Amino acid sequence: MGLVQSPGLAEGFLDGARQNLSDEDVERAVAALVEVAPTVRRLSSDDRAVVLERVASALARDAEQLAETLTAESGFLTHRDMVLEVQRAVEVFTHAAAVARVGLDEALNVDAVARARDAIGLVRHEPIGPVLGITAFNGPLLIAAHKVAPAIVAGAPIVLKPSPRVPAAAVALAELVVASGWPAAALAVLPVDDDATMRLIRDPRLPIVSFTGGAFGWAIKDAVPRKRVHLELGGVGAVIVAADADLETAASECAAGGFVRSGQACIAVQRIYVERPAYERFAALLADHVRQMVTGDPGDPRTTVGPLVDEAAAIRVEAIIADALGKGARVLCGGTREGRIVAPTVLADVTPAMDVARREAFGPVVAVVPVDSLAEAVEETNAVPGAIHAGVYTSDIDIALTVADAIRAGGVIVNGPSSWRVDLMPYGGVGDSGFGREGIRAMVAEYTEPKVLIIRHRPRELS
Repeated sequence: MGLVQSPGLAEGFLDGARQNLSDEDVERAVAALVEVAPTVRRLSSDDRAVVLERVASALARDAEQLAETLTAESGFLTHRDMVLEVQRAVEVFTHAAAVARVGLDEALNVDAVARARDAIGLVRHEPIGPVLGITAFNGPLLIAAHKVAPAIVAGAPIVLKPSPRVPAAAVALAELVVASGWPAAALAVLPVDDDATMRLIRDPRLPIVSFTGGAFGWAIKDAVPRKRVHLELGGVGAVIVAADADLETAASECAAGGFVRSGQACIAVQRIYVERPAYERFAALLADHVRQMVTGDPGDPRTTVGPLVDEAAAIRVEAIIADALGKGARVLCGGTREGRIVAPTVLADVTPAMDVARREAFGPVVAVVPVDSLAEAVEETNAVPGAIHAGVYTSDIDIALTVADAIRAGGVIVNGPSSWRVDLMPYGGVGDSGFGREGIRAMVAEYTEPKVLIIRHRPRELS
């Protein structure tokens, strides 16, 4: 691999992850990517698909061990969440292999114009160049998979800059990718500090930056306005529950969606707008589900909600809860903190004046808000200037589609929570939540640019 040229790949990477890499180490890795770029660009669709299929098989084979390793390294991601994380990473590489075999190239019917008679058009998708992928702590394997798999499909070398909190996932993934046949020089894992990261961002040899994280993404965009920059940022996940909805299903799914990864997910359910006729019953059902959640040791497979990433994060969530209570909200369950663990919390009677209705908590707290109409619910959903996903529960398909059309978000889930996602769908936000899309085909499009190839010919008489 680009970072370590030694047999003990995982050990070497982990050693590097624990130390500050020198400028020479980083330069060697980036130079290797640039040098190998023409080679990986020429790999066939079959070459790329075979690598991706092998990675998927290796991830599936090692799934339980990987889930345990991810849980142990982080100390805050639960075993339950990491089992799903590995499963989804398998799906990412499986679907990427299918995209590699089908391809994104297409025929262009240029002779629909009279003056293009006897011309044939093709649109080919060519890699722009080496990619810099910057990942976040809350999905150490899955986010890395969403950077790496599309790069392989596109035929682009890639540098992964993992979160310093959880570098081992990127290491393990890189090891599997190289062992599966991807050229070693075409993948580097560089767990460098912030200054070195900014140097990578500005490096003209890395024309694509794909960033998953918080508001720092806008600083990246400002720093390199001429680069292809993809930003997957945060959100304040919203769900609308109409009075005619299946309240039991909505409550059950919103409970699961609000506390996935202990609320540390950019599409976690945080705001639920419920029409008044259904409000009290829905709130009670939601609280009943949340009270049953097991809190504590992330290594225990029974645990639903584990610690937050650090105590500062827990204190921030505690302050958001306190702000709501000080302005008139009620605690239906939870509301307490012990160190890094915030008890899964449901707040009722939340108003727009409260931080929890406008600010991403990134923790285990869900707000239930009564509304007098679906128009009010849509207005409140859109009051936060950016969203990745929103959800709407209703039994009326006309209402569902009308609400979905009115919501400003990267995606709307009908009869599902904002947290609902499968990894082949285009995925990303609008407004403050970023721009560009993940999701295999969509991300390959981020990494490539179309080139039109026109073949003009003159028909000949055959005799």
